[in-house]
Amino acid sequence: MATRQIYSFPSYSQIAVKRPNSPIAKNVFLLACFVIVSQLFTTTDAQAIPAFARKYDVNCTVCHTRVPRLNRTGERFLENGYQLPGTEDGDTIKKSRLGDLTLDDVTNYLGFRMRGNLLRTFDYARHTSGTNIDGNLEDRTELGFPEVFSIFTAGTVTNNVGFFAEVESNLEEDKTGVERAFLTFNNLGQHDWAHLRVGKLDPSAYSSYATLRQQFEPVRGNSVDNGSYMLPTINRLGLTPAAFASKFSGLFDRGGTAILPTAPSLFHAVAEMGIDIHGRPLGDWFLYQVGILNGANEPFGDSNNPKDWYVMTRFDLAQSTYFSANLSGFAYFGSNNAKVSSMADVSWSRYGFAANVRYYLVDFYAAFVVDRVADLPASFRNTFDATATGLTLEANVLATDRVLLGLRFDHLDAGGLRSERTSSSLLGVIAKYYLRSNMALFLRDDINLRQTQGGRAPERNFRNAFFVGADVAF
Repeated sequence: MATRQIYSFPSYSQIAVKRPNSPIAKNVFLLACFVIVSQLFTTTDAQAIPAFARKYDVNCTVCHTRVPRLNRTGERFLENGYQLPGTEDGDTIKKSRLGDLTLDDVTNYLGFRMRGNLLRTFDYARHTSGTNIDGNLEDRTELGFPEVFSIFTAGTVTNNVGFFAEVESNLEEDKTGVERAFLTFNNLGQHDWAHLRVGKLDPSAYSSYATLRQQFEPVRGNSVDNGSYMLPTINRLGLTPAAFASKFSGLFDRGGTAILPTAPSLFHAVAEMGIDIHGRPLGDWFLYQVGILNGANEPFGDSNNPKDWYVMTRFDLAQSTYFSANLSGFAYFGSNNAKVSSMADVSWSRYGFAANVRYYLVDFYAAFVVDRVADLPASFRNTFDATATGLTLEANVLATDRVLLGLRFDHLDAGGLRSERTSSSLLGVIAKYYLRSNMALFLRDDINLRQTQGGRAPERNFRNAFFVGADVAF
């Protein structure tokens, strides 16, 4: 067994470092007030208690820059099938071999997360009926409660055999189900040569910019019935990173439901059923990943016999305590994994790269993704733009032990039906105050950088979206 190694990034304490009237200026003012007021409640200790921290008796910051973002140790812990970097024992030393099961044993494998919005304000062009917009701007403010609840269990059952399962309930969507569930078989052959996952898994987990570990939680989009198919509504604009978004207007899943241009999909879907393998046979500097999935956009099962498959490589260019950098590229190949409005099958693929640079207390992320739709019916070839791109740039800085500030830019060059597609450019700002390293309150402001216009595309008709929310894991 290899020698145990633990890598971590330093905490903040280790390093010396007239009221506005417009909606956007007002929200920026609130962000500034949030940062100032939060300092009044700052203390020197921020212990955490989620499942892995309980199991290994460590602080959450051993694996996270700040939840949900992973640092280098957290990434290696994930890659190694929920075993500490450099180990293969499944933490059997700390497990009870005999005797009754205790509550402490259960809490080492079970965790909960609650996240969502306590308040949200939308500034948008108002719908009157159907797809018509009267051009008048409307401020809409709603009180709420964290609407997403997750229960997850993860860990190891024996040497090099791990598991993960997550059940999520979304009150706003009135939906409860299994988000992810898989087994891992680790260190096949030699240590770190090959790790196998089987089940409902997230393909982008090991990418430089993973879908599920963003400080900016995506805001889900709803839709309205237009008679023949569903259109996205203005006041429920989905604010998914542009690089991860579906990008096309006029695509449908294999059950006939419209896919919103702002919804995540393919390599960046939340999870799909499949199998993949990853490892570092050449050393710490290089990671490979290959996977096969049921056809994407399946309501259930696999009505599409051909499978989707993907490859990903990651190069870790720097790995010091205070500085790290990595670059990853991927290709996702789809086959008959979506439909157009005539319900004819099309093949939807995705290619791109992502990068991450960490320097002291700053995290920088970037992703550029190209989507292409092939096998279009002849009647769509002049009316459907088969290529779309998305660019996302994000930076987070730990201003103090308790306050994280973030900035994200998204540019979507949309594809799909030429009569409906609308490109967009958004700027997002976030301030997170961590009551503990696993409990945060946040303010978020998303701003439309383009001129507001009439039409039925929410990407351009909204002006501003402001959220106050909470993110708690325990």
